[in-house]
Amino acid sequence: MARQHLWMSRSDRRAWNSAASLADLGRLTALWLEGTLASQPGYVPNFGPDEETTQTPGLVRALALCNRAGYVTDCSQPGLSEPDLDLDWWTQREAVSGITDDPAVLAALREAAARHGLLCIEHGPDTPVGPRPEHIPVTTRNGEAHTWFGGWSAPEDVRFRWKGAGEQAVAAAERAWQVTLANPDSGPSRLLLTALVEAFADPAVARCVRCGCTEDDPCPGGCAWVPELLLLEDLCSNCAVDHLAEQAAADGRDHAGTAGPAPAAA
Repeated sequence: MARQHLWMSRSDRRAWNSAASLADLGRLTALWLEGTLASQPGYVPNFGPDEETTQTPGLVRALALCNRAGYVTDCSQPGLSEPDLDLDWWTQREAVSGITDDPAVLAALREAAARHGLLCIEHGPDTPVGPRPEHIPVTTRNGEAHTWFGGWSAPEDVRFRWKGAGEQAVAAAERAWQVTLANPDSGPSRLLLTALVEAFADPAVARCVRCGCTEDDPCPGGCAWVPELLLLEDLCSNCAVDHLAEQAAADGRDHAGTAGPAPAAA
């Protein structure tokens, strides 16, 4: 079995050290998410995104879109509701946190949150010392809050997070807005992912509204476009199956118990 080196390669170190702006940090983070770079500051060297991220359809693609647009993400999670091997019950809200120094990107995040009913926490670079927005509990274990998103990162924490990146890029990160978006509800959902794709995808490129795939960047294993007249949405074949299943489940819930009493036996 190949040994995992616990230090960053020279080529990755050079790439991160050459970053001169927040845009550079976003571009390199996208490459790390996609597997082109093996390491990223703040993470164990030569370990990419965790399985929770890579196995959620469309999540890596959506995060890469955010980073290339100027919203540099540092943490995210999909929604879930399931037991672990010890039968403890875990629930998660979809959530993402990151930084931006672009007013247009900040406006896009605010608009996405408002349009889709997402929770949004902002920490501005000029926010005075004192009370700050409360962070959001995003994971529970047996009903008790376990992890939170949206806490403020002090400048020294930002410097530690990006240690090894270029000095100008780290300075830009310290001055950036810190923005967290989260689904108000726990459990499996694509609300946040859809909002991010809508906010940052190129409108000139046909793209699945759920997973963000395109003709040139299809889902792993391949997919095809579903005729728009069928679903009135731009969906790939993989997401269309999920969409129709969710609709059928919702219809079943809506009509449950409304059929009236069963006929009497003859």
